[in-house]
Amino acid sequence: MVDEHYSNEEWALLAAISVLVIACPCSLGLATPTAVMVGTGVGAQNGILIKGGDPLETAHKIGVCVFDKTGTVTLGKPIVNRMIQISKDVTQLVAIAIAGSAESASEHPLGKAITNHAKQILDVEVLGTVEDFIAIPGKGIKCTITNLAHFFDLSSGIHVAEKYRVAIGNRTLISEEGISLDSQTETMMRDCEERGHTAVIMIVDGKLCSIITISDPIKKDAASAVDLLKSWGIKVFLLTGDNIRTAAAIAKEANIPRERIFAGVLPKQKVSKIRALQEKYKTKVAMVGDGVNDSPALVQADVGIAIGTGTDVAIEAADIVLIKDSLFDVPVAIHLSRVTVRRIRINFVWALMYNILGIPIAAGVLKPWGFTFKPFVAAAAMMCSSLCVVISSLCLKLYKKPADVQSAERKLRDKLVSLKRVAERSLDKLKRNNYKKSSDDIEGREFILRSLSSDSEYEV
Repeated sequence: MVDEHYSNEEWALLAAISVLVIACPCSLGLATPTAVMVGTGVGAQNGILIKGGDPLETAHKIGVCVFDKTGTVTLGKPIVNRMIQISKDVTQLVAIAIAGSAESASEHPLGKAITNHAKQILDVEVLGTVEDFIAIPGKGIKCTITNLAHFFDLSSGIHVAEKYRVAIGNRTLISEEGISLDSQTETMMRDCEERGHTAVIMIVDGKLCSIITISDPIKKDAASAVDLLKSWGIKVFLLTGDNIRTAAAIAKEANIPRERIFAGVLPKQKVSKIRALQEKYKTKVAMVGDGVNDSPALVQADVGIAIGTGTDVAIEAADIVLIKDSLFDVPVAIHLSRVTVRRIRINFVWALMYNILGIPIAAGVLKPWGFTFKPFVAAAAMMCSSLCVVISSLCLKLYKKPADVQSAERKLRDKLVSLKRVAERSLDKLKRNNYKKSSDDIEGREFILRSLSSDSEYEV
């Protein structure tokens, strides 16, 4: 109310002070940082590490999401399925020792799978000596192998040379080595690749020696996560250095259209692919990866998302890290960004409405009707405004995953329970019937049980 004992000059001074107090932009200044702070905390509670406010505020604009294949869409735990011996100059056991020794110096997941396979077959912990090792990104490796003789009983007729010149890689590397594949070998490789396996070729001393087929199973939640993103209007792409046949088989399992596959992409080309998508679609592009080769693409993308089990370089380069290694967290991170940005807008609306209504009143618009703000009332109103903005931001603490994500997780969990029960009943039946299982039967059934329990997020 207006005090009639104030002179016009005194009242003008009080009104000026009230306007100055009530116009203080505290609530406007708190609108964004408080929401971002709470949003990043909620993300961490859900296994999503968000590095600052920029990625949190950008993720809601994502229109294109690009997934790396190995270790992102797939488990990143490849296993050797077969080693097809082509050359008669080298026995299969010696070829296994050569391949395992050569790949022991490699950091690539496929190389580690070959090395582990050799150690298991030969029942050793240390393989041959590697010299002159060269890793060629996107193609394979070359090196010289020595000290293999002590692994074998030479009296049994096995011939082991003092050293072997080895090259292991894809068709591009083999072609550069001057080796051409005959139609039978090419057909065998195509058959493996169309089943989603990766076929690598080993050359020993300038001659075609073996074909190694490696499988890396797709993650159980990959297809469901991709379907969720597509249902939200986000275009999903697959980016891989593997050949188109293997990539197409994996993409089919993950429900990614064939026309949205970038196959045979060298590490240095991944950046240009991300840049091309940004220019073509004029929208924010997210890149999801886990390896060293993905790091430049993670930096180039508007939002780089790294898998928590990936390399330190990829995690450092990314804006968002998925700690739980679950692809469901990709749509959850985008949804959390949308909810946070919506809360920021609500905060701004509240703060602006407060100023829009409060400043005219403090300036004396209602003075003719005997009502105005004194300075202490304006200060209380300002405090209430800031408090309301903070409370509004804290409402993000009540965040829950979107209903469609929860439903997809529940369906996947039920499916895994059902599959595991079927696999266990099948094994029990075989044991009761004293069925003599072949190596393929053992490998197939053990692989099913291993894959069903490999992901702790959906362990049953």
